[in-house]
Amino acid sequence: MTYRELLRDSAARFAASETPFLDAVLFLAESLGATKEKVLAMLPERAEHVPEAFFQMAERRQRGESVAHILGRKEFYGREFIVSESVLSPRQDTEALVEAAFEEGDMLLVRRRRDSSELAARAERAPHVQLTQRGEPGLEASEKLRVLDLCTGSGAVAISIAAERPGWTITASDISRAALEVAKRNAARLVPEAQLNFLESDLFAHIEGTFDLICSNPPYVPRREAAALLEGGWADPILALDGGDDGMDFIRAIVAGSAEYLSEDGVLLLEMDPSQAEPASALLRARGFRDVRTWKDLAGRIRVVGAHHG
Repeated sequence: MTYRELLRDSAARFAASETPFLDAVLFLAESLGATKEKVLAMLPERAEHVPEAFFQMAERRQRGESVAHILGRKEFYGREFIVSESVLSPRQDTEALVEAAFEEGDMLLVRRRRDSSELAARAERAPHVQLTQRGEPGLEASEKLRVLDLCTGSGAVAISIAAERPGWTITASDISRAALEVAKRNAARLVPEAQLNFLESDLFAHIEGTFDLICSNPPYVPRREAAALLEGGWADPILALDGGDDGMDFIRAIVAGSAEYLSEDGVLLLEMDPSQAEPASALLRARGFRDVRTWKDLAGRIRVVGAHHG
């Protein structure tokens, strides 16, 4: 039997996978301590040395467990994150939330620079006018944003933002202490010098101050579907999946509580199932948010809903 035949036979049993052959390649690479490219080059060779670890990983995948949890890591936004049974494995869909945060955050800074320039121009014409009024940021402060990432899990969203926007100050919170430990490990590996703080909090329970941007990938799977996923072999914690009977419990709670923690013109961004976008948008408008808009994932499905406060 060649390595190609071995991998093909194993992949045929990964019924839940969209990329079964690639999964098998990754397991063999992991078990051999080799690169994926090395394994691909070995495909025509006879499979004379196959570690037992490969068969153990293949069996776990056959039961429906994700590749990320089997390997203990997952790539997200170009970086490799540690994952465990304590956190949701980062999905590519969530990269839409990161992109939305960059877009809205950068736009906030553009508006602040414009406002600061106008204020500076007025001050030149009338020297008694100060550059900061009513606590609004001055020229230097306008270059920074305060960001809150609720339900941070592995820290994938917060860390990706911190890595790409090092001048922003980010607070990442989660109700799970175990999840925060994973997030801290990822931060220490990927952004050790970032302005990134971790906080144990049940949504806004221990949050203080205001933020220019609040983003969250909260649990949004309806309870029955979440239970079915776990029965099907998912290794993600139920705490990170179960969004209540209709999947909207956390979305409603975040929309209801966020206004108190958003700065003037601050932005709330929420990831959700595409089917939840319309009721979530209506909820935001009913709560007085404006400029409601959506972002799509790579499959073209609405994945993020956002709006401005004030």
